[in-house]
Amino acid sequence: MDLIDWDTVEDWVYDWLCMINNAFDTAMNTLTISPFNSSITAIDTALAAVEGVALVLVSMFFAIQLCNEAMLLKIQSYEQVFKVFFKFILAKVIVQNARGLMGIIYNSFNSVASGLIEDSYGFLSEFTTSDILPEPDEAGFLGLNYLVKYLETMPTFLILMGACWVINLILIGRIFEIVVYTAVSPIPLSTFAAEGWHDTAKGFIKSYAAVCLQGLVVVLMFYSFSQVVDLLGGADTIGITIVALSLALGVAKSGQWARQALGCG
Repeated sequence: MDLIDWDTVEDWVYDWLCMINNAFDTAMNTLTISPFNSSITAIDTALAAVEGVALVLVSMFFAIQLCNEAMLLKIQSYEQVFKVFFKFILAKVIVQNARGLMGIIYNSFNSVASGLIEDSYGFLSEFTTSDILPEPDEAGFLGLNYLVKYLETMPTFLILMGACWVINLILIGRIFEIVVYTAVSPIPLSTFAAEGWHDTAKGFIKSYAAVCLQGLVVVLMFYSFSQVVDLLGGADTIGITIVALSLALGVAKSGQWARQALGCG
């Protein structure tokens, strides 16, 4: 009588697949959480304090530009005066609606990611236990061949579980980044009113968009996991382990990739 039968080993593999899928689905639920929900009062509280400072900066930038152009005799018509005032009004509107503007950028990326989440639910669900763990030809002494075969798959499961935990940590940290970026957004956005300082506001928006894009990058990597495995020759243990390790490294570097994609360095 075998000490370990194949049905037991298949049950162990199935339990691992369920744990990994549950960890991934938990991460995806984290991704769908919006920090712009009214229950997060930290953003509104911080914006109330920061907005006043940002409006003072807008006024200072406007006054400095108006004085400079007047001293250099650049203002010679009503159209030029209107242009300066229009820039001031536009910067003031942007500062006062910073929360809404950040929300538009965030929701734009998140809506795309949410669509992929529906398609990638249970990202290992396409694999069966026989794909990952083919049955040995012989059971061996007391079924030890089954146990050895199972132990060979353990690095793959541990890497995949680690990747899912990394994604959870990254996406939770991403929520904090979104909150901080949104809370301080009026100050960098106020530089739209300053001549020659526009790059500050543009750089801030690009960095904020990169944080939003990071979630989409992570979902896309998990969504394409099974396709990459098939592309590399099928769902054997070695192939899945290599792709799983690459996936874990890719998740860790997702923030850097998102910044590079948007030219943030």
